[in-house]
This record gives sequence, structure tokens and C-alpha cells, in this order.
Amino acid sequence: MMNETNSAQSPSHRRALLWSALVVSAVANAGTSIAGLSPYISIAFGALTFMFGMALFVERRQKS
Repeated sequence: MMNETNSAQSPSHRRALLWSALVVSAVANAGTSIAGLSPYISIAFGALTFMFGMALFVERRQKS
């Protein structure tokens, strides 16, 4: 039987996920730009990169 865990993640786990998502979205943004794909795809990845960056910033500000 599986143990029930708290749905809230630890701050370090959440930060690691945000950093990973930031890097993946930034690489995808650069890749779509270099490959010459639709600008809408690049804009979407750019927006995701911005949102992940802002989430990291907000988390850092709440910590201090």
C-alpha cells in the first residue's frame, strides 16, 4: 500500500522543477528560433520562459 504524501512540495523540490522547466523552455525557444519555425511557437516558449523566471523570482523574494 502506498503512503499518503502531502500535496505541497518542498521548496527545494519546487525550485529544482522550476529551474529545469526554465532551462528546457529557454532551449526550446532558442531551437524554434534557430530552426525558423513559426514565430508563434517561439513566442509561446518565450512566454513560458518568462513565466518560469518570474516564478523563481517570486519564490526568492518570498524567502527573504
